[in-house]
Amino acid sequence: MKDRFGHSVEIGDVVRVVSVCQGFLDCLPDDERIHIAGMLNYEYPIDDFPESGKASVSISWEVEEGITGHGGLYLLPDEFELVRKEKTNELHLRT
Repeated sequence: MKDRFGHSVEIGDVVRVVSVCQGFLDCLPDDERIHIAGMLNYEYPIDDFPESGKASVSISWEVEEGITGHGGLYLLPDEFELVRKEKTNELHLRT
């Protein structure tokens, strides 16, 4: 799979979320939407390729003491950019 600049990405590589589909956000409950929308412009490791052409990144947050919320995004190539390769720790500049 490749990011928006054509860089190959693998599970474990760190990517920056550069776009979040508003239609997807509109379908989320209010208490989850704020966390998923907040992923924009932040960096996450790719944890899976759940479908052809999509990379998965995940987050967790504390709902209240002892209760954790989980969520994430399935990203299309134009919605993320490679920041760092996991295996080489090689940094990628935006191009």
